[in-house]
Amino acid sequence: MASASASASAAVALTTAGASAFPPLHTLTRRPSIYGTEDRIVLDIGSLYIKCGFSGEPRPRHIIPVFAGARKSRSPEGEGYRVAGEFAELFKLDVMSDAQALQYLEDRLTQILHDIYFRYLLTDPKQRKIIICESPLAPVCVKQVVAKVLFQNFQVPSISWAPLHLLALLTTGLTTGLVVDCGNLESTVLPIYAARPLTPFIRTTPLAGSSLTSRLRDLLLEHGRIVLPSNLHASAAPRNPVPEKLLTHALLEDVKTRFLFVSPVSARHRSPRRRSSARPSPAEQDEDEDEDMTFAFATDVKYPVRLDDQHGQNDGNSVATLIIPGWVRERAAEVLFEGDEDEASVAGCILDVLVKLQPDLRRPLISSILLIGGTTLLPGFETRLHQELLHTLRNPSELERIRYARHLSGVAESIAFLDDPEAPHGGSGRVFMGNCRGWVGGAY
Repeated sequence: MASASASASAAVALTTAGASAFPPLHTLTRRPSIYGTEDRIVLDIGSLYIKCGFSGEPRPRHIIPVFAGARKSRSPEGEGYRVAGEFAELFKLDVMSDAQALQYLEDRLTQILHDIYFRYLLTDPKQRKIIICESPLAPVCVKQVVAKVLFQNFQVPSISWAPLHLLALLTTGLTTGLVVDCGNLESTVLPIYAARPLTPFIRTTPLAGSSLTSRLRDLLLEHGRIVLPSNLHASAAPRNPVPEKLLTHALLEDVKTRFLFVSPVSARHRSPRRRSSARPSPAEQDEDEDEDMTFAFATDVKYPVRLDDQHGQNDGNSVATLIIPGWVRERAAEVLFEGDEDEASVAGCILDVLVKLQPDLRRPLISSILLIGGTTLLPGFETRLHQELLHTLRNPSELERIRYARHLSGVAESIAFLDDPEAPHGGSGRVFMGNCRGWVGGAY
């Protein structure tokens, strides 16, 4: 009995001593990275945004627009983003054929990386190794420019290039899946089996975020209306056509992220003519828009817009109202699902990849679809993509029956998304945002 009491007293003393030996949580240093004693800098360089941060962190420190610059602010909050001149993407798909575009890429990337190191991350580039999340089809000249800037201008110790799609898939805890990346310049579908990207079966389409922005601009120019400042009541004020110079890229990006969504009902399924792969004539386009207006469910949105004078100044009182029709909010994203022979839709790219794969790989991949990229964050995108795949496989047109249905019979019941908590495999839901998944995979 005495020995038991002595053991208990010793255990209490050991626990007390151990508790006092550990410092408070707020004094603990940041945990070391799996890459070594020093955390590496992880970069995801896109055509519109650059995500940056340190390895071992659950999200990027900053998501920086390439068309903005960090400038000192007079407010107590410190520095902030400010659009630097005209909008321009960091690079385009045809960057290899334009020497001036490569020079612009080098100059702009040098400015942005300088801000990343010395304004945002506050670290010495000579002391930090770099991990870059890259797309498998990224132009080689772009990677050469990135390496040149980092090695020559910032003298980084080393650069590791990691495949973006594989990194995104690893964040789910799986090594097999069909990764659909819908970004700004293009949409890419890459099958990955047992942690091996099957690059020969990759499929791309230019229908992505930039196509959505162009469609939104065209619809607002034709069907949007603007109410200029006046003393009249809003219902009695005249509604004028939208001037083209008012639809800046910053405004379109804001409208796209705040008000657009993907309709769960496909207009292509209602009209047999719209299922054809041929481009519609202007008269058919007008007929399609009338049909979209009839079947739309969304309400109109009134968006305040500041008007600048002829000198580009704004006194804060000249605020107009941009009226965005509800059917435009609902149907602008149709461009992502209206493919043809030259530009396949997102669903068409997925089916093209499955047709090219070996039959025994189709079912495991179609049951593990992972959506990444900023465009996939549109509300209703996953649901609509699921409907498009099911409709093409179960009720195909004559061309779709020849191209897909006879090769992919029986796989429609296996379609599942990794972010869907109600999926048969027991998905965990959206743990990481689709636009940051690749970066998170590189950080860990």
